[in-house]
Amino acid sequence: MIEAQIDPEQRTLNASVRVTLPAGTRELEFLLASSLVISEAEPVVEVIETEREEGFVGINGSAQAMLASNRAKRYRVRLAEGQHEFQLRYQGKVDFGFETPSQEYARGFSETAGTINSQGTYLAGSTLWYPWIGSQLLTFELSARSPEGWHLISPGSGSSRDEQGVSHWSSASPVDELHIVGGPLTRYSRSVGAATAEVYLREPDPVLAAKYLESTARNLEMYRQMLGPYPYDKFALVENFWETGYGMPSFTLLGPQIIRFPFILTSSYPHEILHNWWGNGVFVDYDSGNWCEGLTAYHADHLYKEQAGQGADYRRDTLKKYRDFVREARDFPLTEFRSRHSPATEAVGYGKALMTYHMLRRQVGDTVYLRGLQRFYREQRGKQATFMDLASAHGAAAGVDLDASGLLALARQPCDWKMCSNTHRRSPGPYCRCKTGTLSCCRCP
Repeated sequence: MIEAQIDPEQRTLNASVRVTLPAGTRELEFLLASSLVISEAEPVVEVIETEREEGFVGINGSAQAMLASNRAKRYRVRLAEGQHEFQLRYQGKVDFGFETPSQEYARGFSETAGTINSQGTYLAGSTLWYPWIGSQLLTFELSARSPEGWHLISPGSGSSRDEQGVSHWSSASPVDELHIVGGPLTRYSRSVGAATAEVYLREPDPVLAAKYLESTARNLEMYRQMLGPYPYDKFALVENFWETGYGMPSFTLLGPQIIRFPFILTSSYPHEILHNWWGNGVFVDYDSGNWCEGLTAYHADHLYKEQAGQGADYRRDTLKKYRDFVREARDFPLTEFRSRHSPATEAVGYGKALMTYHMLRRQVGDTVYLRGLQRFYREQRGKQATFMDLASAHGAAAGVDLDASGLLALARQPCDWKMCSNTHRRSPGPYCRCKTGTLSCCRCP
């Protein structure tokens, strides 16, 4: 349970938090942004000064980096026997500033670990605005107060603003990270079956809102039929105050220029909606590799091109990126991919993964392939899943062992991708020359 107050003029957060823990927990450590000062704690917490290697990794920033730069503090709390919760009250400034990545892969986006200002608020797990107690999933109830005219959006079910100026959000099903985003916004909505489509814009624009509401309805229904029930009560497009392309459980945070590009409605936007099945419905066990980005790209960006008869062109462009950016020393197994931070990591974690799923689909056929995806979603919804879980679901659907060969074998090793130009094909296409595994993209030897 969190009760929060957002003050954009002072750039501050004031919060009261009650954390309920599993029975039998007697001692635990948590992280909190160092700019937030704890004024009350029950039971008492103590600051830990020793170094720590592991920590939270979010969309922007990580606990390790924040600890190294003194932007985060570690605390320890000890519970009495029979005690299952602790309570904190804290307040402080949240403004980590904006940075443009100096790497070769900036994508034109600035990044921040978290900010509260007059334009809006962005609080994520990497902000450490709530006690971070580990990488496990969590459920929550949140009430947050903001200025007149503001709407605040979080994962799950609720409302962005009531008559008293308070936002209420909760999730009985687990999520892997808790956000508060928003600002001075205009809300549009429509019912789409069991869910509500929402659009939050920084300036009133009913025509633009209608396009996104219609796209939301169409994509939710398409993926519901393909994969299974949508896991949340809403899906919201939230216009951010700087250029971003983020997907969170039950909403997406996109920049003002991005949402006005017409092609986004058939590329990036379906991609963010589909993430609510892959990544925000079935969550990623990052220690074992990020399987969801390639799977989402295959069934969103690639699917729309395939429906337009341009699937082969999309796959060829994917292989060209792999050829251009990945050299032998830069390739790595899919099970080592966590997130993209360079053209090479994108070419592997998105592109090579996409082609691996395409190979699997060709091997088992469309019907069995979709049955495997549906089984994976049904078995792993609300859990953190691995490549092994994905391979097991497809193997069960196909009646073959994909754990020891095929999908999992390809995920565990670098691949030797080539371009096929054999005359028996009407057009050149990609194929994989991995010696282990039984999947192939074409009839080439």
